[in-house]
Amino acid sequence: MKFFKKTGKGAQPDPSDNPYITARQEWMERYGSYIARASQWRMAALLQSVSLIICLAALVVLLNQSQVIAYFVSVDKVGKTAVVKADSVPSTPPEIIQNAIAESITAWRTVTPDYHLQGEMVKKLSAYVAGSAKGVIKSWYEQNNPAVTAENGRMIHVEITQAPLPVSKTSYRVEWRETIRNHAGVVIESGNYVATVTIQIQKPISEKMLLANPGGVFITGLAFSKTFAANTPNAE
Repeated sequence: MKFFKKTGKGAQPDPSDNPYITARQEWMERYGSYIARASQWRMAALLQSVSLIICLAALVVLLNQSQVIAYFVSVDKVGKTAVVKADSVPSTPPEIIQNAIAESITAWRTVTPDYHLQGEMVKKLSAYVAGSAKGVIKSWYEQNNPAVTAENGRMIHVEITQAPLPVSKTSYRVEWRETIRNHAGVVIESGNYVATVTIQIQKPISEKMLLANPGGVFITGLAFSKTFAANTPNAE
């Protein structure tokens, strides 16, 4: 009986005789399944994170592409209302255009000692003006600062004397009267003015634009002048 096994020259040792390899195999048998499951969970978590990012990106795109639907509401003399979707109206009602032009002129030329109210008028005007009209009004404000005018004791009241009337497909003529008073309410002078405005209709694309300019009427061109010399009564 042989107690020792001779190893021939050049023969490879049996791996099972190595205690380190045996321990490694035993460790892999015990904990390999845990490692595999942990790897699977990490991969699943990664896929969920990627899916969440894709969903959030898609949601942002949808929110940016959301559209605001405008409606025109009319009220007759007896209080009966009618709501019409703006998309179903072939053209913007003339009353909407006339009101937008009248509000723009009033906000532009009015001077009040209330700084907050004056700021709101300037803000309202900016919602109706675009194109070259912006440059015209900016130049006018540089020479006629409402705050300075009010500090000098000149309050200006604007009255639209004639509703804006169309002179072409995209141009309207509007007339108004300005009455200048001092802080005591005494009339200093008054005069009539006329302006020709060019408009452009743009559908509101945001809630902010819808609230500021519901009809989407923008004044893109502006030319104005005084029609005759102002009446100047003696101030008391």
